[in-house]
Amino acid sequence: MARKFLLCFHDFSVWNFQKVTPVIENLKDLVGAPFSVLIIPDTEQASPEAVQEFRETLARLQSEGFELALHGYKHKAEFSQGRNYMGLIGMNLTHGEAEFAGLCQYESSRLLQQGISAWKNLIDIDPVAFVPPTWYSNKFLPRQVRAQGLLYEDRFSILTVRGRRYASPVTSFAGIPDFLMKPAFKFGEFILQIPFGLPRIALHPVDFPNREKSVRNLLRSALGSGRRLSLYREL
Repeated sequence: MARKFLLCFHDFSVWNFQKVTPVIENLKDLVGAPFSVLIIPDTEQASPEAVQEFRETLARLQSEGFELALHGYKHKAEFSQGRNYMGLIGMNLTHGEAEFAGLCQYESSRLLQQGISAWKNLIDIDPVAFVPPTWYSNKFLPRQVRAQGLLYEDRFSILTVRGRRYASPVTSFAGIPDFLMKPAFKFGEFILQIPFGLPRIALHPVDFPNREKSVRNLLRSALGSGRRLSLYREL
């Protein structure tokens, strides 16, 4: 397999798309190609006008070549029924954002279907992948996602619908304290240089504008590493 890397922009939602879309377009100009955008599909409390504009924005991004992936349902859990002890730990570590962490089979399936239904209300294409919020999961979710015909991603690997697994280290900066930010970017440079695996650069709205200079430098390193920017659908 040719050496590749993935660029994934997380947490794109009806609540931030107006501010974040220009950031995504600027990153496209920097890397010279569209990349993967992870969508939070819940629009329950949004105005009809905002929802319609969000739909139009998603359709435009898709037409420009960005691939759209499903990123949970609401991203922030509102319940803990059927969540095991490790799931509760994940919830505490992420301030309640580990939406699928430790869920039982029924609750995991129910929440996944809610996310899919919310997606279908937004855009008339299927997502290419499912990425659980914060990468915390449960033992049932990978099989449930693949049964929907979607690629599944966790913190350390990517599993295609056909069952092929890629070792995939990820560098991400959301939730990292300032004193660890420099080592986090160094780790990103490191995983791009190792001669195996499929590294991911996971960006979030909170990275901009404060970390934009470091992000852009990391992306330049990625482009100069001998790896090619790839998409989920190419795996």
